[in-house]
Amino acid sequence: MYRKALLVILIFFQISLAKEIDIYFLDVSEGESTLILTQNKKAVLIDTGNLYTGNNVVKFLKSLNIDHIERLIITHPHLDHLGGVFTVLGNFKVKLKHDNGQSIDIKDDLYRWYSEIFRDKKYSALKKGDSFFIDSIKFKVLSPEKLTKDWNESSLVIMVIYGKTKILLMADANKKTEKKLLSENIDLKADLLKVGHHGAEDVLLEDFLEKISPEYAVISINENNIRGYPSKRVVNMIKNKGIKLYITYKEGNIHFKSDGEKIWKVE
Repeated sequence: MYRKALLVILIFFQISLAKEIDIYFLDVSEGESTLILTQNKKAVLIDTGNLYTGNNVVKFLKSLNIDHIERLIITHPHLDHLGGVFTVLGNFKVKLKHDNGQSIDIKDDLYRWYSEIFRDKKYSALKKGDSFFIDSIKFKVLSPEKLTKDWNESSLVIMVIYGKTKILLMADANKKTEKKLLSENIDLKADLLKVGHHGAEDVLLEDFLEKISPEYAVISINENNIRGYPSKRVVNMIKNKGIKLYITYKEGNIHFKSDGEKIWKVE
């Protein structure tokens, strides 16, 4: 009887583990990279760090025994989000590739190379209203509807939905984007917020944060950032509302899990 009971407990434990997904905010210094692993360990990589920290992204993925990427998404063409893409593509097979379709100057060699190796037959641009599933995780694009000359405003904003849990990834979207999202009166509630534009002064309207009402918030940035990110106002607002804030340069790689019912930080 004892052995049977133990077997049932072990089977239940394994099934429970199989339902969990992993969300990693990688420490890429001045930049951003987010990795989401489905319950079946399929990898979705959103942004790739900068030109020299892309190697950190590769090392981390390999440490998890990832050998291919289901979807690689570049939220917008700034080099602190796009720069590591060359190293990533040189080390992993990628099934599908996406960005926001922003026009880039191919007279610049780096962007010409990006266009040639990224925007190929496996590529398509994403925009507001697009969505797709990887296993049981839904990736829903909330913005942009139209591209502007402001690359930050035109960043891909993605809501990641797994069961009852939600993660809002703001990329470098700023207050202009936040105002548009608020005006649309859509459901922005999320358990976890990746704060826009590295927590700079040009993000996080108080009404926007209250609409999201997250339990956790993450800022991806390097220590002693040359532009002064993150803003003290942004950091204080988040903390004053009782939201648990984590910053990559302080924490290193930041790991969360979700079982579809709740999200928690892995220590």
